[in-house]
Formats: sequence, structure tokens, C-alpha cells
Amino acid sequence: MIRWLHWFYLRGQRVSGWFRRRFTPAGKFVLVGLALTSSASDPEQTMGLQVFLALSLLLGLALVMAPFFRVRFAVKRQVPRFVTMGDPFQVRVRVENLSGRPQRGLQYLEELRDPPVTMSEFAARLRPGRENRSFRMGGPLPPIRQARTRPERLPLIPARGVAETVSEVTAYRRGPLVLAGGILARTDPFGLFRAFCRVAAPRTVLVLPRRYPLPALRLPGQTQYQRGGVAMAAGIGESEEFVALREYRRGDALRRVHWRSSARLGELIVKEFQDEYFVRHALVLDTFCEASRDGLFEEAVAVAASFACTVPDQDSLLDLMFVGPKTVCVTSGRGVGHAQQMLEVLAAVKPCREPRLGELEALVLEHGMGLSGCLLVLLEWDEARRALVRRLKAVRLPTLVLVLVPGNRAKDFDPGPAEDQPDRLLVLESGKVGEGLRKLEALP
Repeated sequence: MIRWLHWFYLRGQRVSGWFRRRFTPAGKFVLVGLALTSSASDPEQTMGLQVFLALSLLLGLALVMAPFFRVRFAVKRQVPRFVTMGDPFQVRVRVENLSGRPQRGLQYLEELRDPPVTMSEFAARLRPGRENRSFRMGGPLPPIRQARTRPERLPLIPARGVAETVSEVTAYRRGPLVLAGGILARTDPFGLFRAFCRVAAPRTVLVLPRRYPLPALRLPGQTQYQRGGVAMAAGIGESEEFVALREYRRGDALRRVHWRSSARLGELIVKEFQDEYFVRHALVLDTFCEASRDGLFEEAVAVAASFACTVPDQDSLLDLMFVGPKTVCVTSGRGVGHAQQMLEVLAAVKPCREPRLGELEALVLEHGMGLSGCLLVLLEWDEARRALVRRLKAVRLPTLVLVLVPGNRAKDFDPGPAEDQPDRLLVLESGKVGEGLRKLEALP
């Protein structure tokens, strides 16, 4: 049954999208008028019948004129490489008229290629007994539509001339967003229906996760010994190890000059060191959830992205760890990678339907000896996740746990026995994550 409903839903989405783009607000008003006056079949109801015939004639003429819009155009666009989920971004468009006649009254639309709704996403919205049953743009589950744009009016384009405009697009879902090309639209003389001329020019924009502002952080843990150091880490640690000799660069301290080599070669040679003691934290993202909790998972990704942009600025290393099709560990900070790389990884992370917490625990403990502390972003607080926290406490790894809960469930949260609780625990309620993160400053 759900399979058939999913099939009809996808077809309905295509039809509604076609009506939404093709008909102007005046055209939609005419359609509503036709629906209201279509019942006027009684010959005595002359007024209703006349209105129905007049509206049908207007709409018929508008549809007949649409195929005659056949003008050649060329479109060039400036598209940003990265954008942030929920923030509008601009696409600069340059339209060239390749015909020998001036063109006026045109509109430009960005053609967006939305991925179809999967069966699991559709079933999650129909599952009885869940609060996440909304098909609206917002809500506890991720939005159905990936992005939205609106028509932009173009000025008069002379023959063989060009015109420029700016199209605003808002992305509602993270991940790759495909801008399939440009659509030039012209309405009929009555302003009811849009005729389209498509120009294929596919471009891809990576939509990064939403980020929340974080207060001044006091992360747990102290500097730890790193066996062999990190090859590209900045040499500013508390203990240094000699690595090699190299040519002098502006800004190098004179105390590092190797005078014997400098005298032999006739130019300044300095000693290069790499540090072995520095702060290193693990940012562990919980990816295990059902399809009905995908909205909560998106909030967890946003929280992880917020820490990924903040912690490397504190002159420390950050290891992002999660389990997807395979275990993933990405490092940034102190010259090893950048926060932008972590955001790109988080833009593509998907929820995992199989509870593989054992693999996540093994991944964290594998790097545990060199970690100063651990930040856990969890989707639940069940026995399996409490066991993970107990294991981290057993190896004396300071932890900060952030637990995401559905809306209005924070007051019912049960932290469990004292031996299962981490060093610091913060409950974040869906829809109020930004407010909850501000409480980090008050944690001991």
C-alpha cells in the first residue's frame, strides 16, 4: 500500500510543480474561478455560465500562445561553490539575446533538480503514532523540497544584446544542489500562463550544514603526548623534536639558526622542529537513527558543524569521527586540514539505519591514548550509549555529552545512575538547539 501511495505522491509532486511554475497568480485565480463556476450547468444560471465560458476562453487563448515562444538565448552564470543551509544565496546571471529582434517582458527562473523523495522518507511521514507526520516545508523531519527560487524580471534585451540579473535561491537541505540551467519565461498577453525556453547549463553547489554560535568554550582535558607528532602541525608546542634543516624564511627566530651549516653554505640555515605535546579532541557524531528521527539527525549534524568551526580556532586538533558505510575520522586544526574540509564531510554524511555502536566505540578507543577530551553528539540516551560513556570514563578520557531530544521532551529526560553520567552532560531540545548551546558557558 505504501509503495502505491509513494508512486502517486511522486506523480502528484510533478504535476503540482508544473502548475506552480507555469501559472501566474492571476492564472491560478482563473483556475479557481473555473472550478467554482463549472457547476453552472443549469441554463437558467446564465451569469455563472457566462463567467465560466469567458474564463475558459481566456485560459484557452493563453495556452494556445505558449508554443509560439521560440527565441534563442545564451545564459552565463556565476554560482558560489559553497552555501549554507537555510541562508539565501545569489546567482549572477548574464542573458544574451541571440535573435535579431529585441525581447521584452521576460522573466528568469533558476531550474532546480530536486532529488525524489525516497520510500523511507515517505514512510516515515505516514507511520502511525509518530509526531513527525508533516509534509510541510518545515517540521520535525527534513524538508521535502531541497531548494526554492522565484522568477526575476529582465529588462529589455536589444537584438544581439545582453541583460543581467540576480536570482536568489534558498537551500533547505544540505548536500549537493544541482542547478540544472536557466529558464526564460514570458507570460501571455493576459498574464495567466508562462511559456518557457530552457537553456541547459548544469552547475553543482555544495550546501553546508547550518551552524550555531557557541559561547567561549572550556573543553575538558590537557595536552597529551603524540607519538611522532603530527607531520604538518605548527611548531608551537610545549616540547619539540628536531626534524630537519631548511633555508631561512622571514620571521624565523635567530635562536634556531644552525650556524655551522650556514657558514658552510654561505646562507642562513635554520633548524626545523615539530611539537609532540598538544591538545587534541575527538568530536563523535552519532549517526544511528530511524527514518522518523531524521530531523533530529539534521540538528545533530548542525551541532557537530558548529564545533568543527570553533574548536580548531583554539590552537588544538580536532578529530571528527562517525560511522557511515565505513568508519570515518577526519582531522583539522594546527595546519592539519581546515574546518572547511570538515564541513564538506558533514554536508555529505547520511544517517545509518543499523545500530553499529560497537564500531564507533572501537574507533574512539583506537585514538584514545592521544586524546585530551571527547565531545559526543548523541541522538538518544539508551543503555548502549551509556555503555559507551562508561567505557570512556574507564580509560579516564574527559567527556562532554550533548544529547538531542525531540521538542518538549527535555523535561522528561532521565540522565540515569550517577555512574553512567559523563563529566558534563547537556540536553538539547529540537527547535531550541541554539538556546541550549548557550548553556555550555554555565557548565562546570
